[in-house]
Amino acid sequence: MKPLLILACTIGIAAAGEIPVPAPALTPAAESSAWEFSGAIYAPLMGLEGDIGVAGLATSVDLSFGDILEELDGGATVAFEARRDRWSITGDFIWLKLSASAQPTANSYLGFRQEEIIASLALGYELYGNERTTLDLLAGGALTSMDVDLELFTPRLPVDLRSASGSQEWIDPFVGLRVRHQLSDRWSVWLRGDYGGFGVSSDEYWQVIAGLAYRMTDHTSLAVAYRIIAVDYQQGSFSYDAEMEGPNLGLVFRF
Repeated sequence: MKPLLILACTIGIAAAGEIPVPAPALTPAAESSAWEFSGAIYAPLMGLEGDIGVAGLATSVDLSFGDILEELDGGATVAFEARRDRWSITGDFIWLKLSASAQPTANSYLGFRQEEIIASLALGYELYGNERTTLDLLAGGALTSMDVDLELFTPRLPVDLRSASGSQEWIDPFVGLRVRHQLSDRWSVWLRGDYGGFGVSSDEYWQVIAGLAYRMTDHTSLAVAYRIIAVDYQQGSFSYDAEMEGPNLGLVFRF
């Protein structure tokens, strides 16, 4: 197994955001005028599936959650939220570095390396809120930065070795909804969905995250979530049409 480095650090301002950070006991927005703070540490163990092309070379990638433990060279996550009354600002940062190899045919070798950053920022407004449930409308943008290296080797005569590298950065606008619900004093759930792209940069960008949290103490919770992020982007000879998905597990701290 490759050395696995997962640095997960979350700085949260408020109760919950795009990350698996559950909310504390909810109160109606009109009764809450102070800033709320929380932070979390979690690991994004997400697989990758889709089609990637660079400068004439293309490959299909299918790395499941089980595969990612061997193919992940490094990863880091940072997220935050600031919330006051009905308004909130949420941010999210994911960095993943992957490398893998395959044999498309019996006498060939394909090497794949990818380093990806996805960072998003959104402004939220609470459409509905009571002591247990809130519904937020979100609007923002997601920055994607991608570095991809492909290498294809065929040993038949004449020996053929082709390699290609490409880098792209783009920003996708999106809108979304987020629901949080306090099941009991200790248990809470949340669901968020974003959709965007709209042909501005990507043809399509979307993500869904659903989570469950258990409050262990007044200041600490254990959270687990499942997340899917999909991007369909093409610019010149660079194409990326793929989904990342998998579980996120973390500890949540309130202060």
